[in-house]
Amino acid sequence: MSVAWLACAALGLSGAQDSTPPAPRARLLVAISVDQLVPETLDRLAPWLSGGLGRFVRDGRMFPRAALLHGDTETGPGHAAYGTGRLPRNNGVISNDWLARESRGSVYCFADPDAREVTSGGVQAEAGTSPRQLRCDGMADYLEAAAPGALTVAISSKDRSAIGMSGRRADLALWWDKKRGGFRSSTWYGTELPAWVREHNASWQARLPFAEGWASELPADFARSGTAPDERDGEAGRPGERSFPHKVPPRGADLDEKALATLSLWAYEGPASDVMVCELAREAVVRLALGSDEVTDLLCVSLAACDVVGHAYGPGSVEVADVLLRADRELGALFALLDERVGKGRWVAALSADHGVLELPETLVAQGYPARRITGREIADTITEARNAIRARFGADFFLSGNYRGVRLDARALAERGVEARAVREAYASELRKFGASWMEHALTWDELRAIAREGAKASSGLVAMEANSFDEERTSDIVTLQKAYTLPGVVVGTSHGTPHEYDRRIPLAFLGPGVAPGRDYRDASSIDALPTLFTLAGLPVPEGLDGRALPVL
Repeated sequence: MSVAWLACAALGLSGAQDSTPPAPRARLLVAISVDQLVPETLDRLAPWLSGGLGRFVRDGRMFPRAALLHGDTETGPGHAAYGTGRLPRNNGVISNDWLARESRGSVYCFADPDAREVTSGGVQAEAGTSPRQLRCDGMADYLEAAAPGALTVAISSKDRSAIGMSGRRADLALWWDKKRGGFRSSTWYGTELPAWVREHNASWQARLPFAEGWASELPADFARSGTAPDERDGEAGRPGERSFPHKVPPRGADLDEKALATLSLWAYEGPASDVMVCELAREAVVRLALGSDEVTDLLCVSLAACDVVGHAYGPGSVEVADVLLRADRELGALFALLDERVGKGRWVAALSADHGVLELPETLVAQGYPARRITGREIADTITEARNAIRARFGADFFLSGNYRGVRLDARALAERGVEARAVREAYASELRKFGASWMEHALTWDELRAIAREGAKASSGLVAMEANSFDEERTSDIVTLQKAYTLPGVVVGTSHGTPHEYDRRIPLAFLGPGVAPGRDYRDASSIDALPTLFTLAGLPVPEGLDGRALPVL
């Protein structure tokens, strides 16, 4: 659907006779991500959502069929797709970590050896992160090109979320410091934190919620929500300690380095992180006067507690429900502030997530699904058997590194022996499929994926097409593998995500703002559509070359 059609619809025009003046341009774009939020959970909790999430449900345009279109459904790729409007095959962020090309290690998606961490104490010696690995522009870049002088800010408890959502040239990106507490950034954005962030950091312990521990605040009538029992098989933690209330570590000004890191990590791993992120986002609106003039600004907010808690307890848990009700309340306070300071009808917002998640395998088995946990030994044995077969055939196995999602070959060893890399890749894929038949859905070569992603070759299935959407010449492994649906590799307790199976790709997608028609649209959609839709709602030109498109929300 063309931008011109959407603009016409926004004005209610069937011709040139209507002289209604155009709505004033939005002063602020707000991109909200709730990490690991699955749309079924949002629907299930809807009767109890009265804050920010509730506003999306009641007043927003929702796309219930929204799903990611790429293969590696992790936090880095999910936020980069949301923030750039492009698939990983074009933005370069194919996974949280990819196997290095010339070593046995891995590369973090936003690692930057030239950047340094920046805390309240200034520039630190430790290596930092930045958007250097992005291969294209993002929200901040496109907005600053369309609206010179725009302020662009991203806040999350995860660096890969704040960086991925905002793009290359955000004015400021902030994330939680799991060692010291408070928020930090990197030298990519400057050599010191703004004074208002340092002030916030100075008192983070005093404002940290849950002084007596994390206790549930679920409403009295919540039994009809369909939420799972408070303690169930497969949850992380020892039996008897997997239910509310959850203990909090000691706090105080006299904590030593180890105790401070323990408390900081505890804050990161629970709903306190969402409280702190939303609190800092509200502070940013006030201190930076976001949306206070006619130049459109950008605020990206990613809430990560749903993901961290969901990994431990599963998406149907009471812990995740409690996290989301609190997030709803915190976002409600943020939106109320925007109504007051930016003005009702002068800001537009999008809600999405970076990925879905698999329910606890134990719960799925009880429901009749063929779910199971794959041990690390089973994965290692599959790779070992394949290596042995390759060695017998070629005289060497050329193995550099590998895991349950793929194998990287030693390019130098291949060149020294004069062996064609493509032939070895094909042989590895065949052997992995054979020895991993009990748990493996497919094993694909770099060459197959490149042909689909770059040359228009036909994919043999939807799963393969999505794996190709995560292809990058430099960063993709020589062989990419995928486990069967409802299987969880190498995770002893809790759950995870990362596949192109439907449960990992399902995400919420909703828009809120002036002119948005409330309701549900059952057309296909994805998070890559958020950027062009937000720009259209704000009256800004939609960037060219995006993989996403503006959705009809007016």
